[in-house]
Amino acid sequence: MERVFDITGMTCAACAAHVEKAVKRAGAGNVSVNLLLNRMTVDGDVSDDDIIRAVQSAGYGASVRGATAEKSGGAATQTDKKHDYSRTLFIRFIASTVFLIPLMYFSMGHMAGFPMGIFDPHVNPASFALLQMVLTAPVLVINGRFFVSGTRALFKRGANMDTLVSLGSGAAYIFGAVAVFSINADMVSGDLKSATELAMNLFFESAGMILTLVTLGKFLEAKSKGKTRSEVEKLLRLRPQTARVLREGEEREIATSDIRVGDIVIVLPGEYVPCDGEITKGATTLDKSAITGESMPVEAGEGDVAASAVLNLTGRVELRATKVGEDTTLSKIIAMIENAGGSKAPIQKIADRVSAVFVPVVLGLALVTLIVWLVIGTVGQALTMAISVLVISCPCALGLATPVAVMAGTGRAAAYGVLVKNAETLQRLCGVQIFALDKTATITEGKPRVTEVRAHGGMSEARVLEVAAALEKTSTHPLAKAIVEAYDGAHAEAESSEYRIGYGVVGVVDGEEYALGSAKLSAEFGAEVNDDGDAQVVYLCRRGELLGSISVNDNVKPTSKAAIAALKKAGCRVVMLTGDNERQANRIASEVGITEVYHDVLPEDKLGIVENLKKQGRTAMVGDGINDAPALKSADVGIAIGSGTDVAIDAADVVLVRSDLGDVPRSVAVSHMTLRNIKQNLFWAFCYNVLGIPLAAGVLSAVGVTLNPMIAAGAMALSSLFVVCNALRLTVMKFDDAHVARKIARAKKHVKVKSGEHTEIAEDGAQACVINKNVQCGCNIADDSSEEGEYKMERTIQIDGMSCMHCVARVQAALEKVDGVKAVKVDLEKGIAAVEGAFDTAAAVAAVKAAGYDAKSI
Repeated sequence: MERVFDITGMTCAACAAHVEKAVKRAGAGNVSVNLLLNRMTVDGDVSDDDIIRAVQSAGYGASVRGATAEKSGGAATQTDKKHDYSRTLFIRFIASTVFLIPLMYFSMGHMAGFPMGIFDPHVNPASFALLQMVLTAPVLVINGRFFVSGTRALFKRGANMDTLVSLGSGAAYIFGAVAVFSINADMVSGDLKSATELAMNLFFESAGMILTLVTLGKFLEAKSKGKTRSEVEKLLRLRPQTARVLREGEEREIATSDIRVGDIVIVLPGEYVPCDGEITKGATTLDKSAITGESMPVEAGEGDVAASAVLNLTGRVELRATKVGEDTTLSKIIAMIENAGGSKAPIQKIADRVSAVFVPVVLGLALVTLIVWLVIGTVGQALTMAISVLVISCPCALGLATPVAVMAGTGRAAAYGVLVKNAETLQRLCGVQIFALDKTATITEGKPRVTEVRAHGGMSEARVLEVAAALEKTSTHPLAKAIVEAYDGAHAEAESSEYRIGYGVVGVVDGEEYALGSAKLSAEFGAEVNDDGDAQVVYLCRRGELLGSISVNDNVKPTSKAAIAALKKAGCRVVMLTGDNERQANRIASEVGITEVYHDVLPEDKLGIVENLKKQGRTAMVGDGINDAPALKSADVGIAIGSGTDVAIDAADVVLVRSDLGDVPRSVAVSHMTLRNIKQNLFWAFCYNVLGIPLAAGVLSAVGVTLNPMIAAGAMALSSLFVVCNALRLTVMKFDDAHVARKIARAKKHVKVKSGEHTEIAEDGAQACVINKNVQCGCNIADDSSEEGEYKMERTIQIDGMSCMHCVARVQAALEKVDGVKAVKVDLEKGIAAVEGAFDTAAAVAAVKAAGYDAKSI
């Protein structure tokens, strides 16, 4: 059983690693701690009390995060806590600065010639040192949390960032305090020179500056981390606090959380819909941009569905609540984004392993640095180098590198209507090589419409449609619904009807027996039909007589062709799965530019096809129906169309709220840019420490390059801030159609295709490969001997008009510019070009013609 806990007291990646270890020692199997959200997810049989005790034994606080709080108010509460903590950090920074400014004046002013009065170190070194000690003490008290947390963690054997900071600033202050007593002793003995020399090597300003800069860095980090949750916070603001409902005939204003399923909710113009429901009265225009990312408002009236967080623009409407509380669309989206942000990407394992041992290693390095410099230098130099090593070595950047980018990336994807369920999916999506697309409601609209009615044997077209509507009136089949919707007559009803699965319907209308269905059913009734396969056609007949035919088409979505082209341009292999017959499948495939089709696929076949595709490359399945759920679950990445069934959505890893295939390349683009951002963050975090620690330890001191503790503290704060700000770039990146193609093209993929039973067909000059388990064919696709990871297809193009090697060069150059072409070999004597790659043959032929030669595919 998976449970979520809120964790308090964590300050860096070392804290998260320590908490994770403690809970695993308590017996939990799977533990994931998120530093960004201060949240822990535990999957195991350990009781809540045992988990909380394990966290407390590690020196941190824990509490169960309830499911209701998580989905209804938890996010808001957590946001408030982060806001309060950032305010506390800001107050601490201002208070520290009040004492730091005079401290810096009196510690550094004499070097700039500022007037020092009685605190001149050359005149009164004792007063000079004592004043600095007094001014530094309040800074230590104000930032005492570092010392409490760091000391407690040290005693719990879980040293963290606070341990390093408190050791560095504490050691500097203690050294200075000891120096104060030594200065006073020298002054009493009359040794002014010795006292002045000691006063020149105090570390009070370092102690104060370290704490102040780290506090400033933590404040900026807290504010920046809050911005990574901007999309979640925007959604939270869309949830109205109250709603108007009709109860017992009266209009009442109640809390949104009190709405019950079945309540009639009144929504006025300018208000957000408080729950999911069906409009029962009124008509309006709805702005769905907050949920779907679609900027154009839509008209809605009685019978239409309105989701929570949709803005009512124009009219007063009443709707019947169908989903309330945590079941609403808004709550599910918020929960999905937060769960994704709270999960871990596989790439984070590297940082986790380093973070677990980072602080102990740094403590060891600081000790070694201290000993070495005590041997080769002065006590002051040794202390300076050791403190610098402690302060610059902050593991925060490592801990934040992945989660802030994941939260920002998933939040940005949600703004475009793409919901990614977890960080692992976000990483896997970037590497998908094969996209298997269901046809109905994915590539096509999923709403068949009657496009043509033909009449034969003396029956009118109106009567053909009337009889067909009567026979199909009680059916729920999509084709039946299309016919019934197309008939606008007052009455059409059959006396009896019998449905024959896979064939059609036989029934009696106005005392006569009719059959409506496939060509096979018509043949049983002795009627000859001409099935050209251009559309899905049902035939109406009586015994031995064809009466008419009705053509029904499921139109391709406007964005499908462009989406498929974008995926292919990125080097992905796109496959279509459909239960349609071969000719109908070929028509849709040709229209959208897909060259691999599995047709006549039964629901149970989809799972097997996806399993086979997974052997050839990382595969994503895109679908919407109940019959797609097993394939969605089996695929490396399951992508559900948002208009689909709840079963499909629950089985998927990614949900496309807008039901737009164009969001598939968009999700890939978001995944690619997020993973790229994570890698940049990890590189910076590792590079910063790899370069910073040796520099702080004085490795380059021989050439005059050293770091004092104040610079080290500033660099440490900057490292975490850099990582968070880099992740924030994701929150403002544009993933509209104009930008997606450019972003997705950066991550081209090459896929191996195994040999199988294929059919090569030519339609309007374009080559397609239709795959079916019962059909043999002979297209030239590389088998298992092809290079691992490569998608190889070789085609031959006949070229007329070449006369010299100059012509060969022109043809070769033209073909090499075609998208997907990997290699070209032109034979002048034979007048052919062998072209290798995953490319569009028609585009290759057109490129040769544009170069001035005749060409055709052979």
